[in-house]
Amino acid sequence: MLTLIFNGSPRRDGDTAALIDALVSTLVGDVRRVDCYTANIRACSDCRACVGRFACAIQDDMQAVYADLLAADNIVIASPVYFSELTGSLLAVLSRLQPGFYAQQRGETGFCNRPRRGGILLAGGGSGTPDPAIATARRLLRAMNCVDIAPAVTSLRTDAVPAARDAAALAAARTLGEAWNQRHAPRAQNSTDYLGE
Repeated sequence: MLTLIFNGSPRRDGDTAALIDALVSTLVGDVRRVDCYTANIRACSDCRACVGRFACAIQDDMQAVYADLLAADNIVIASPVYFSELTGSLLAVLSRLQPGFYAQQRGETGFCNRPRRGGILLAGGGSGTPDPAIATARRLLRAMNCVDIAPAVTSLRTDAVPAARDAAALAAARTLGEAWNQRHAPRAQNSTDYLGE
């Protein structure tokens, strides 16, 4: 089982990392994480090279992510909530899903080569709502053919209680990993491939 995590946080040990760590602590199989703030991945430039072929003209670390995406069983979008939305760096990385969009327009499978499960981990302080971020994350997960998207795991009001001390959110993240494990036989110990570190 391969789980691909898109981490939209700029902080290595922040609230989003606490939720990711809780999820990963229960997952079996391989885990790959794309740290969107530090990965060598540029945003889509709308060059339209992918209009005619299932490939991206930008040669950077996203090429390795495409391979992981095609092999993934589970995909997670993890992010702080900024002004009720996912972070800009995460959105920039996921703007590179355009080759899949155009492939489907041509009648090809693109990233929909297999059904996947999706997860959403969000952390945020302040008084805003995570609803727009959840809606965006769900839309992006569907673009990667996540047909089974779990309810979002959220740790809100982290300005008062950090995610690392949010027992309910940490338990929900661990439960998500355990649920995914039950539907797949374990085949390897957890391993981590950090892009951009």
